[in-house]
Amino acid sequence: MILAFALVTKKQELFDTMADKYNILCKGSKIYTNLSEEEYFNAMEDLASQFYEQGSPKPEEINTEIIGD
Repeated sequence: MILAFALVTKKQELFDTMADKYNILCKGSKIYTNLSEEEYFNAMEDLASQFYEQGSPKPEEINTEIIGD
C-alpha cells in the first residue's frame, strides 16, 4: 500500500511540474502570478465574489496569461 501511495505521489509531483501556470492581470497589471490551475480557479472565484459584492474589478478588466512549459 505504501508503494502505491509513493507512486501516486510521484506521479502527481511530475504532473505538477509539467502543468501550465497562470498570471491574472487587472487593467494590464499583474495581480496574481505563477498560479497553479487550482490556485487560478480559486483566485478567479475570489475576483467574481469581489465583483458581485463591491462592483469591481469588472470582468472586462481581467485577463489571463497562460505560462506554458
